[in-house]
Amino acid sequence: MKFFKSSNRKGLGVAFLLTVALLTGACVPKDDQPSSNVEDFAAEGRAALDSGDWSRAYDAFAKVIEKNPTDVDAYYGRAASSLARAQEHYSLAQANATNQKIEEGKKEAAKADEYFQKAAEDADKIIDVDPKYIDAWFLKGVVCQYQGMWEDGIKAFSECVKLDPGRGEAFHRRGEIYDHIGDYMNASVDFKKASELGFAAPDPVAPALNEDDLSDLNYEVDASDSEGADSQETSEKE
Repeated sequence: MKFFKSSNRKGLGVAFLLTVALLTGACVPKDDQPSSNVEDFAAEGRAALDSGDWSRAYDAFAKVIEKNPTDVDAYYGRAASSLARAQEHYSLAQANATNQKIEEGKKEAAKADEYFQKAAEDADKIIDVDPKYIDAWFLKGVVCQYQGMWEDGIKAFSECVKLDPGRGEAFHRRGEIYDHIGDYMNASVDFKKASELGFAAPDPVAPALNEDDLSDLNYEVDASDSEGADSQETSEKE
């Protein structure tokens, strides 16, 4: 599974699939926090993210949020774990469809959509509280990119690079969206900027899955897309 590179903490940095370094603890001053193990839950969530135990991380951060409903760092940790689970189900959906296991693929795609939605909702909650939380914009952009929400993805990555002009991966991912929708001029500008910032391009994100894709045993977003066959061939090679 592919993970995202980190930037310095203007948000929290995105490392080992958004494993948050929540070293600052909850956002509420310590003296004002409820006393029942909030810091322990947060520590458990961080440890679970570090070890790739996404379910445990989600539950731990949910407990922090229950105690401190405005703790944006806990929302971010929960969103990161949701995104990780979504990507896992997404990969399984691709594999099942490639192997002509249509029903299994549909189930995995539905689970991926469920967790992508959870990640997006938590990112929006963060942004409502702190519109300058860089990593929330980045995470939202990634979710939109996977789900084919191109305009929302461009907006999210644009907010991210406005707040952090050194975020090479955000430029690259926005460039991928521009390239996918045929805006090759803006795609070229973003790819160049990402390269100048030292970002090494990973494999591109596959197009969004939908019901028709699974029934047709491929991942072409649109049957009229002239690049569809190439996208399918690339997915199979990977």
